Amino acid sequence: MEPLLLLSTFECYELAQCYAILLCMKIALKIMPQRSTQYADMTALLAVPELLVCPLGQFVQDIQPVTLAGQEYLLVTIPDDTKDRYLALLPTVLPRLGGLSEGYEYFEQVGEIPGPLLRPIEPQFTPFVPFEMAEARRYRGKTNETFTRVLLNTAIFSGRFKLAESERIRVLDPLCGGGTTLFLALAFGYDAFGIELNRQDVDTTAVFVRQYLESERIRVKETDERGRRSGRRYQFEIGARGNTHHLVLANGDAADATLHMREVVGGPHMHAIVGDLPYGIQHFGEIASLLSKALPVWERMLLPGGSIALSWNATRITRDDMIAALQKHTQLQVLNEALYTQFAHPVDRVIKRRDILVAVKA
Repeated sequence: MEPLLLLSTFECYELAQCYAILLCMKIALKIMPQRSTQYADMTALLAVPELLVCPLGQFVQDIQPVTLAGQEYLLVTIPDDTKDRYLALLPTVLPRLGGLSEGYEYFEQVGEIPGPLLRPIEPQFTPFVPFEMAEARRYRGKTNETFTRVLLNTAIFSGRFKLAESERIRVLDPLCGGGTTLFLALAFGYDAFGIELNRQDVDTTAVFVRQYLESERIRVKETDERGRRSGRRYQFEIGARGNTHHLVLANGDAADATLHMREVVGGPHMHAIVGDLPYGIQHFGEIASLLSKALPVWERMLLPGGSIALSWNATRITRDDMIAALQKHTQLQVLNEALYTQFAHPVDRVIKRRDILVAVKA
């Protein structure tokens, strides 16, 4: 194992002045640590495509997995003529990623001091609500929050809006379950809208939202909608006055998404739609029935330049079948270039292959 020396900012800059100027710079990005070996393997597989699809990906010349002091990293090579733009984006983009946790400038040697040497890159991102909100909510059938974060990022970064500060990003999860996607969307500073068919899941998620925000002393205002005929719905305005975001939980069918979102703040229009399709479905016919009803509705809700990202159990349902369904029922542009085919990964002994499909509205 190579020795690892962590230098202060001042020490690295002082030593770097004594070292020859390189044509490329290298950045060491730490794979997000996981308590479970199963999820650690998943995270390592997802880290590369997530990095390449995010705004940092356009600057990457090469990626190599490395181990430093027993920790897994991606060693990223950046051409010297783009390093300033890369370093300007890195502190705000990296903290959003699900597969990566920390970034360092990497030096193989500085002067006569052998490396590897790492200089930490200070993050510049404060989540709107703690990321812990997505981790704390436990429920049956919950998808690992690291994967959900990757799925959400893939949707946002693939559309026209990316990190646009001028837009108030709105995210819909029409199959929201216990709300993991919604809580992560809130953490990123988006407005979050969810639909779930199971009434009990909606009610218990609403209880969790109230209790969690109260325990964190985060202001929340709830709209009373007990008289609504089309199904139970909870609307929350979260955050201090002048800096609020909205969370909506609706009980109903995903194919009726427009109906359930018609009267919410901002209406039914969305910048991104993110859905984790039911894993228990074994045959494409069952998924096809859901998609044939829901996809046209979701497409109409997307703003131009908006994106949709769907994950599913690809053990028996092929990617080609999913692409055909989107092309049959929508005019969305499916992103199927090499980068977008790298998200497939095993989950467990039952779900031997899970995949992500992304499409964008012109």
